[in-house]
Amino acid sequence: MDVAIVIVLLLVNIPLYKIIFKFMFRDSDDFKESIKFSFTPDIYSLFKGRYWKDRIGEAKLSFFVLACIIAIMVEYSIIRAFINVFI
Repeated sequence: MDVAIVIVLLLVNIPLYKIIFKFMFRDSDDFKESIKFSFTPDIYSLFKGRYWKDRIGEAKLSFFVLACIIAIMVEYSIIRAFINVFI
């Protein structure tokens, strides 16, 4: 039952993910750039002169993923609390 709750929350929260996305990234190119920076070694970015841009891109992507996970966790704990009270 817990897995079913998480799957439903993952699907129901798609609009929330879009809101978080718009808050974190300017557009889809900014998101793609953040993904690219996540796979680029920091030493390479340092020599290319893009070290801080790389770090900021990685941080934005990490915060986006973390915000989505926290939203699921909070909603899951609320639902489990209601289930425990009523069942």
